[in-house]
Amino acid sequence: MKLFDYEGGFMKTATILSRLTLLNLLWLACCIPLVTVGAATAAQHHSAACLMNGDIHTARNFRAGWKLYWKKGTVVWLFSAVLGTAFAMACYMLNYSDMPSGRVLMIIAGIAFLTLVLVLMWVYPVMVNFSGKLTEITFNAFIFAFMYAPVTLIAAVFYGIAGFLFIRFLATRLLVILFGPTVVVYCTLVLFEKVFQKYKKKGS
Repeated sequence: MKLFDYEGGFMKTATILSRLTLLNLLWLACCIPLVTVGAATAAQHHSAACLMNGDIHTARNFRAGWKLYWKKGTVVWLFSAVLGTAFAMACYMLNYSDMPSGRVLMIIAGIAFLTLVLVLMWVYPVMVNFSGKLTEITFNAFIFAFMYAPVTLIAAVFYGIAGFLFIRFLATRLLVILFGPTVVVYCTLVLFEKVFQKYKKKGS
């Protein structure tokens, strides 16, 4: 039957989904020690990018990505975790304080936190697509996040839908845990690839 033809769309989609499920389980397992979340996420993005380009050796590419990006990924994770905690504490304190400018400061803290989240959506994709120091990668992620604001918003919608399905429906919660985060990463990489191609051509 054509439906189950290996070169057909159904089988290709099933193969990609099975690889993404495996990748998601690897990522979840490696995130259990919280300090390794950054390295695992960098490896996840590297393996997903390889899959996007036709390389289906998921576990091998995950290990390769871990070796390549564990230092940068860990620094990004720890730095963002510290900043996120600081923003959360600041908002909590401002919410219960009687400072005259408390609302203004809370808005500023909220904008800063939103900026951090939007930049983080680009940092790992930039990391696995371009070489450079971490400061350059972070700066480029910041530029991409706002230069291509519509693309950033679409990516945010991907993450938002996954979060909504996880919180709202019990039936979809298991599916989100099984492969949701990595499917979102894969879709985001496909979306960002159109942007990255412009700069890869310039650099070649």
